[in-house]
Amino acid sequence: MDVLYQQFIRERQSLHNVSPRTVDGYHWAWKAFEPALVGRSSVAKAELLQRVEELRKRGLCSVTINTYLRSVNAFCQWLFNEGHTPSHLRISRLKEEQHVQATFTQDRVAKLVGFRAITLTERRTHMLACLILDTGLRISEALSLKRQTDIDLDQAVVTVRHGKGGKSRAVPISHQMRRLLFKFTQRHQPQYGDLLFFAEAGEPLEQRNALRDFKQVCSKLGITGVRCSFHTLRHSFALAYVKNGGDVFRLQRILGHSKLEMSRQYVNLSLDDLREVHQRLSLLATTRR
Repeated sequence: MDVLYQQFIRERQSLHNVSPRTVDGYHWAWKAFEPALVGRSSVAKAELLQRVEELRKRGLCSVTINTYLRSVNAFCQWLFNEGHTPSHLRISRLKEEQHVQATFTQDRVAKLVGFRAITLTERRTHMLACLILDTGLRISEALSLKRQTDIDLDQAVVTVRHGKGGKSRAVPISHQMRRLLFKFTQRHQPQYGDLLFFAEAGEPLEQRNALRDFKQVCSKLGITGVRCSFHTLRHSFALAYVKNGGDVFRLQRILGHSKLEMSRQYVNLSLDDLREVHQRLSLLATTRR
């Protein structure tokens, strides 16, 4: 079974152009379910379910186990499609608790946008944060943007050429972001290559280094009580988009989600948000007495 799993990964890479992060997920799923798969000539549902129970007893949360199960189910689908199994085996995902992820409040966003950068690293980090707040791009997408082909200031759009799953999409930017990008591209140009965000003279900026720089900026601004990450910026964009009147269908296209449910998970509203909307829309509150 381990040989077939490696073949499955190779085909997903070559035929479906899955991202390196997805491939890493396949490997982590194999390690998690290895006792139920390695050295076996077939996949048994009872053994997979037993492994799920073992992972739960070890303290793994439902979200983590479900992440593994997505890879395992994809593998089982592939086994059936390729004729390695007579039936399509699928393991139902566990029920997940819905948590409202903390996002950057308006005052925190104001601090980030108004940050007065001094060094080149700070200016680059500030621009990266503003771009994600304005567009909801994934950090990997933002770091892959090229100046000549992906930034269209006349049309006020950025084009993600290699989004998740290898799909491309155009994402609108605000007039304020267009001005910031114009100034940034005029002031900071790579000696070689064409990346918008680059390290040293033009080589790609690694995500871990960009995140380190962002955390340092947040620390300098005294931002606490929220996870300082680019993914939190993406969540903050999505929540603000819906709260300010945007619909989840357009949000799905902007974020590059293949399923609407993925976009909905980004916009779980807090109790305060619900109270605010309820007060504005309640029939009792809007009826004159």
